[in-house]
Amino acid sequence: MANDSKKNTGKADKPDRTGKTGRPDRTGKPDRTGKPDRTGKPGRTGKPGRAGKTCRPDRAGKTCKTGKKGKTGRTPLKGGGRADNAGETVSERRSKALALYDKALQKNPDDAAAWAGKAAVFLRYRMYSDSLKAFEKALEIEPSNPAYLYEKGFVLLQLNRDEDALQAFDRLLEIKPNSDKTWNLKTSVLCRLGQHKKALAASEKALAANPKLAGAWNAKGSVLVDLGEYEAAIIAYDAALKINPDLPRTWEGKAFALSSLDRHVESLIAYDAALKINPDNAKIWIGKAMVHLKLGRYKKALEPCSQAILIKPDFADAWYCKGMALAGLDKDEEALRTIERALRLNPDYAEARKARNSLSSKLGYDLDEDEEEREEEKPEVRRSVWTRKEPTSEIMKKTRVQGREQRVEGPKKSEWTRRIPKEETTEKSWGQGTEQRGERTERSVWTRREPKGEETEKKVGRGREKKK
Repeated sequence: MANDSKKNTGKADKPDRTGKTGRPDRTGKPDRTGKPDRTGKPGRTGKPGRAGKTCRPDRAGKTCKTGKKGKTGRTPLKGGGRADNAGETVSERRSKALALYDKALQKNPDDAAAWAGKAAVFLRYRMYSDSLKAFEKALEIEPSNPAYLYEKGFVLLQLNRDEDALQAFDRLLEIKPNSDKTWNLKTSVLCRLGQHKKALAASEKALAANPKLAGAWNAKGSVLVDLGEYEAAIIAYDAALKINPDLPRTWEGKAFALSSLDRHVESLIAYDAALKINPDNAKIWIGKAMVHLKLGRYKKALEPCSQAILIKPDFADAWYCKGMALAGLDKDEEALRTIERALRLNPDYAEARKARNSLSSKLGYDLDEDEEEREEEKPEVRRSVWTRKEPTSEIMKKTRVQGREQRVEGPKKSEWTRRIPKEETTEKSWGQGTEQRGERTERSVWTRREPKGEETEKKVGRGREKKK
C-alpha cells in the first residue's frame, strides 16, 4: 500500500516535483509548469496572479506590458481602467501575441529573440511541439544562448523526451556549470529516467551552487524518498520549508515520508498544511485518504476521496481509493463498481485489478483459473473488456463463453464459430458420412451445390453404370 500511495502522489516523476520557484536564473521569466508559482504569480497559462497582472516576457529577459494608461498603441481602456478584452477567445489572444513576433520576423528572419518570443507564446498555450521548433530556430542563430537551451530542455520534458532534455541540460551546464536551476531540472530528468543515485548527486550540485534554493532541497527530498531513505528525506523537506513554508508539494512529500515511517498523525498534519495552501490538488487529497485507510478509518477516507473525484473526475487513483474505503465498510457491490471505474480509466492498474478480483470472488463472480492466467499473459485482452462500460454480470458471462470456445477442439470450433444455413450443414454431414464408408464418388455431389434437376440426372446415370 505504501508503494502504491507513493505512486499515486506523483513523487519525482514531473519536473515541477523539484519544487522550483518557477524563475529560471537571470531571465526574469515566470513558472514553466503553466501553473501559478508559490508566490501567486502567473505561470505559462497567462492567467493573472494575485496582483491581477498578465505579463508576457520574451526570452531576452524583458517583459512586454500591456494596458498601461497614457501609452499610445496600447489596448484602449474602458470602464474603470480595465482592458476591454472580455470578448476575446483564447485563439484570438494567441494570434495577437504571435502577430507581434511574426511581424518582427518578416523584417528580420534571423532575429533570435523574436523566435524565442514566439516559442514563449506557444509554450504559454501549451503548444509544446510548435514551441520546440521555434526554440530550435532561435538556437540555430544563437547556439550557445543559455536561456534558449534552458527553455528547450524544459519543453522537451513536457514532451516526455527525457533523454533529449538531458542532453540540452548537459550542453547548458558546459556553458554555465554553476547554474543552480539547471542542476535542479537535471535532477528531475534523472529521477524520471530512474537514475536516482545520479539524481541525488545533481541535487547536491544545485545546493552547492545555491544553498538557499528551496526547490533543490525539495528535489533532494524527493530523490531520497524514491531511495527509501525517509528520515533523510524529512530533513531535506524541512530545510526547504524553512526557506519557503508555502510549498504545498514539499508538505506533500514530507507527509508521504512520515506516513512511510508510520508516523500517521504527523503525516495528516503535513497533508492538511499542503491542502491549506493548495486545496485544488487531487493527489494531496488522495495522500490524506491513504493515511486514513492505513489507520482503518474507512468512513473518514471517503471524504477526501470524494473531494479528489470532484476536482479530477478522471483520476483513477481517486476511484481506487474510494473503492477500498467502501470495501472496508463492507459495501462490496458499490466498491466493485467503483474499482471497475478505476480500471476503465487505467486498465494497467495492478492494485485495482487485484482488488477487483478479490471483490468479485467474494461476491460470487469467480473467474476460471485459465481466464485469470490469460488476463496476466495478455493484458490487452483485459483492457478491451474492462474499458467498456457494461454491467459486471454481462462481462463475466462473456469471459466464460470465451473460455469455453477456447477449450473446444479445432474442427468443432470452426463448425460452431461459422454460422452455416441448416440445409447446407445437413448436406455436408451426409457427405462426410459417405466418404467414411468409402463412397468417394458421392463427395462431389454434396460439396458442390448444383440445380436439383441436374443432380437427379447424374444420380440416375451413375445407377445405370453400376447395374451394367
